Amino acid sequence: MSNIAEIQAVVDRLNEESNGSIQRYGFEFDEARIESFLQHRTVDETISDLTRLAAWHQEVNGQNHDGVTFTPLLKDYLAEPGDLDEKLAELERLHANTRMGRFDLSNEIERDLEFHRYNWAYHEVLEPEWDLYADAPYEDFLKLPVLEPQTHDEFVLDGQNLIEARRVAYEAYTLLGFLRKFRAGTSRPILIIGNDRYGRQWGIEPLEEYLKDDFTIVYPRVPSHRSTRLTVPNMILSTGVRAGPDRGTIRRLSTSMPHVIVVDARNVGHGKDRLMMRMSRGARDYANWFIAFNDLRAEGDVSKYEHKMPHAPYHFSEIKRWFGFVEMQRKARPWVDPGETYSMTMWAPEITEETVLGDFKVSTREVEYESDEPQVVLANPLVYRLDEDDPDIHENLRGNRPYYFDGPERHVKHEVIFGFGDHGIESRVIGNTSDELVEAVQEFMRQEVARLLAVE
Repeated sequence: MSNIAEIQAVVDRLNEESNGSIQRYGFEFDEARIESFLQHRTVDETISDLTRLAAWHQEVNGQNHDGVTFTPLLKDYLAEPGDLDEKLAELERLHANTRMGRFDLSNEIERDLEFHRYNWAYHEVLEPEWDLYADAPYEDFLKLPVLEPQTHDEFVLDGQNLIEARRVAYEAYTLLGFLRKFRAGTSRPILIIGNDRYGRQWGIEPLEEYLKDDFTIVYPRVPSHRSTRLTVPNMILSTGVRAGPDRGTIRRLSTSMPHVIVVDARNVGHGKDRLMMRMSRGARDYANWFIAFNDLRAEGDVSKYEHKMPHAPYHFSEIKRWFGFVEMQRKARPWVDPGETYSMTMWAPEITEETVLGDFKVSTREVEYESDEPQVVLANPLVYRLDEDDPDIHENLRGNRPYYFDGPERHVKHEVIFGFGDHGIESRVIGNTSDELVEAVQEFMRQEVARLLAVE
């Protein structure tokens, strides 16, 4: 076996022993690179240095964005004559120098130590679809600019965003009117579920000051995306994050049976059903969740609750045979005692005979305002009428459309750029973020709701 082949076999063994964790970050040495090591070392010294280098590489990386990727320049530096431990100590000194804000771009070694962080930024932010096991283009790294200090222009709510904010403020105002009316007619505690995101952002958060004394508010997430007719929220499959009510909420439902108002919104329909009451797929999933909850309370006896809900009779039999129903009940069973069950009703600013519940129509079960029987109310505050539907429509509903602010990131754009600064690779945010838009719209909503209340 040649000297080069012997050393290459050692490199391969070291990569295998590390499960590829260092090979992924540049611990690879071709024939020319090995020869450069051998120019100043014996075979045994080269093997010893590469073994030491592999151990150091594993130690400093730890699978985080502050490690080291061996660029060609860094490999050349390590192959030069000199004590390896002294070289590694110098790399650590330069690394610490950068972290403390004393980065020197003119030092090519210190610069290339930052390629690892740029590589992370490239995969996670700049080009998320880039091959996970391929490095970011080194030539792009070398072209990075020196960044100017971060600047910030205050977000201004204007143009169509302002016109649309007037509609969503009016819708929140009508929702507040419903909540107050419902609160006045019952002595039972009321739990509001502001579904994340729409129900939370555009329904409940702007009204919190009006609600904090008379309602309990929670903000779980049940996404409509990838939801089906039989979905029972328990886990967001794509992320592993829990969905729907948490343990504390489930226990509260079992012990005190508060009224529950689920607030969310649904996009605009089409054709003859455009003005019909509509509940989101997420709200439909909450309805399925409360079927499973009722079934636990009723100890499996569907006859104790099916007449209280808007679903077709076959739905109860079918959903009990679906995995999400079983999983939710296995999660919740320790915290749910047998007892009274919930009825389910619907509310919207404009009541229609039928409601689109996710994907299918049901007969609308209207809210019972003067009742202490525990209700789950599916509430959608959107007004689907447009100014072309009604010449006398409220002024806040002119020139805009419902559901505009779903996905607020569509209405404001920002960019993250990377370059060099005092701490090596740094980033700057250019433009306003969607969080700034949300806060500006919510603040307008608070002021507009107060104005509408004042002129009642």
